[in-house]
Amino acid sequence: MTIRNDATRLTIRAEDERHPRSVVGRQGQVLLDADLDQQSRHLLHRVETATDDMLGAGGRLVVPASSNAFSVTPAPTPDACGLGTGHGFQGGWLVENATKGCLLRTQPHPRTDTTPTAPVLLTLKTLVRYVDPVEEKAFADPALGDAQAAGRALIDWQVFPFAPAGGWGTDFGCATATTHPDWVKLAKPSSGTLAVVPDTAPPTTDPCSLMPQGGYSRPENLLFRIEVHGGVPRPDHPTADGPRFGMDGLTLKLSRRNASVLAGVVKVDGTDITVEPPALDLLNWFSAGAYAEFVSKHDDVDPRDAAARERLFQVARATDVVVTLETAAAGMAGSIKDNPAGWFLRLWDAFPEGNGVATAKPSAEDPQHSELLDLGDGLRIRLGQGGDDVFRRGDYWTFSARADGSVDWPPGREEPPHGPQIRYAPLAALTGPSTAQDCRVPAATLTDRTLLYRGGDGQEVPAPVGGGFVTLPGRLRVAVMRGRTPVAGASLTWSMPAGGVPSQVGGSAVSGAGAVTTTTDAQGLCEVAWAIDAGRTDKEHQVQAALTSATGTPEGPPLMFTAGFRTAAATSYQPGDCALLQQATTVQQALDVLCAHEGGPAEPLALRLTSIRLTDPRGTAVELVRDDFILNGLDVAYNAFAAGITLNAALGKDNVPLESTPQPRDPIVEVELDLPYPGTDYDKVYWARASRNQGKGITAPFGFHRVRLAGEVTVPHEPEPGLLWKPSNMASTFLATAPLHRWGQRVVDAEAVKASGWVSDETVPVLCRLRVRSAHVWVRDPETGRPVYLNAEHLGVSAGATRRELLVREPDPQRAADLDLFFYLNLDQ
Repeated sequence: MTIRNDATRLTIRAEDERHPRSVVGRQGQVLLDADLDQQSRHLLHRVETATDDMLGAGGRLVVPASSNAFSVTPAPTPDACGLGTGHGFQGGWLVENATKGCLLRTQPHPRTDTTPTAPVLLTLKTLVRYVDPVEEKAFADPALGDAQAAGRALIDWQVFPFAPAGGWGTDFGCATATTHPDWVKLAKPSSGTLAVVPDTAPPTTDPCSLMPQGGYSRPENLLFRIEVHGGVPRPDHPTADGPRFGMDGLTLKLSRRNASVLAGVVKVDGTDITVEPPALDLLNWFSAGAYAEFVSKHDDVDPRDAAARERLFQVARATDVVVTLETAAAGMAGSIKDNPAGWFLRLWDAFPEGNGVATAKPSAEDPQHSELLDLGDGLRIRLGQGGDDVFRRGDYWTFSARADGSVDWPPGREEPPHGPQIRYAPLAALTGPSTAQDCRVPAATLTDRTLLYRGGDGQEVPAPVGGGFVTLPGRLRVAVMRGRTPVAGASLTWSMPAGGVPSQVGGSAVSGAGAVTTTTDAQGLCEVAWAIDAGRTDKEHQVQAALTSATGTPEGPPLMFTAGFRTAAATSYQPGDCALLQQATTVQQALDVLCAHEGGPAEPLALRLTSIRLTDPRGTAVELVRDDFILNGLDVAYNAFAAGITLNAALGKDNVPLESTPQPRDPIVEVELDLPYPGTDYDKVYWARASRNQGKGITAPFGFHRVRLAGEVTVPHEPEPGLLWKPSNMASTFLATAPLHRWGQRVVDAEAVKASGWVSDETVPVLCRLRVRSAHVWVRDPETGRPVYLNAEHLGVSAGATRRELLVREPDPQRAADLDLFFYLNLDQ
């Protein structure tokens, strides 16, 4: 059971939050049990932190390389899966499986789940569990008679199957399973909090009476424990290892001695429970009105049974060896009557109103916290975290209360559960009844030898005429190291991979029937000459090097070297402007196509843009096409196209007239502006006020809204064929007056805007988008009479002017595409 010894205190809240190095005894001074416990914790913290930092792999089980510890043998149902013996490390904890022939249904804390079936993730859950001498009699020495002995803290564990309610998806595996939202919820620690609130002293006006002190009022030094008993399960959390609860309806148990009184069940007769060992201290024993709970050693790692049926009952009467429970306990007592071994009774105190549990409910004044729950003795508690709270059965808090009225709890502090400490790690991803992906992380030792690549991979040579073996110019080089120390004399085996092609290493044949062995020099290096067969230019040539032990056993995976012959069929070809070679991917294919079409038809014509001209009211023009490139992304003046935009096109070298017949409002040419938003004073004031809560709200533009400018399209044929887009009168006025309205960013009602908190009036260049729908722009080929459409194919080639130019030299009319370019309107130009 998670730490429940009756200690002086479990938590020591020192002002310095750093971890002490050790406990230091002082001559003639008191040495408390808490000091001894803290000394072991200091040492464990040092060892486990160092282990975790060195091994890494957070959230995973790390095992020694080649270890069988917790390796999973898949089976058709999860309960039949095997678990290998040995030890591993989880977050620095040493986790051991000492059970030979271990299955999920025979592990120390068995799981008999036959569902869910694959795909399913076998999960390792570990926690720190306290083993009481009542549970393990070997901890008590008979030489001391009835004296109570110390217990032990154990890293306990259980493996269980886990699958989210909605399934894993198609990419299920060790790398992806731990990012699934349901896994995150499973592994996330409890987030609910608790605060201890001592009563305050009431005011008095009687000068002849003593002022009550308030706070803890018992004349005893006690270690209180508040533990989660149950509640209302949260449906949005997985329940593979027990339900999670919210704050509303959460039930808590109370013990004033850290729930340390435990007795083993020997015999059950109705509601009379015979226990051992007998009472040693009647003041710290079961008594009428207190509460007793049936507990099992499995409850901490697997609380599902304890959460599913009530086990906490009030004590009717008690003797040294017999505890009689209320009538309601008959059902539970009867279920263990025939097999009481492994069952215990644990003592809990009653709350002031006599109940065994207290139920939390949200406070009407502050729904993020619960109403105060009375512990008696001048103490109350409050739960917190509101709607995001998550509690588990067994979550607990401890605090010490002293006879001087003090309570070891910082005033007003809300703390997450003090325990139990629980960790989760994926062991194996079962993808089928006989297939599993191992999720454990193997760790090499500091003395392991490592095979390292040093050069020679990926070579290519021309294929000679006549075949034969060709020695590659670069030698294959590997190194064997032990940490930073070279390993001399290490044995290396060079072999042919399965399905490979025979080759030669150092002049000796490497094939499916033979390998070559070499050794490293004094610097740990080995380099060999490699020759490949020129008679197999169609194949990728490979050879692998493996580090082997004295007995020839491979130590780790091999290194693979690859080489090939440089041929036209193996050389990539990237199609350019030639329509004839668009489907060719290798030089050989391109040559074959050219040979087959020697003297064939000429390259087809295409209608291409020759000019894109912006004209301002003064007649000044900005040309956006230069050397077959569209100058995409230019900065131009705010009124650069207030007089219109002209787009000229040509079919080859002929000025063939366009056959487009657009109506004035047809969107063949679209000019759109991305204006900052919010722009108007009203919108600024609205967003500034609407977004303000307790902190700073929206005080600057946060987006853009697109405006398509009104205009008409005509098709002039002189001086050359093309399109002319002219803005409407109001659109032209809008552009001309941009310095005044600043694209809607000018503040008119300064007083209202300033009062709203708006602080940003920065004006940035406005993005302008120009689009031409090519499907509506065409001419007829004078020779064939077929329509040829405008081609504005964007291949993203940069000419170095704006670094965002768009290439329009695409001759294939079947690949005609819309023009879609952008530029910026700048008020400073």
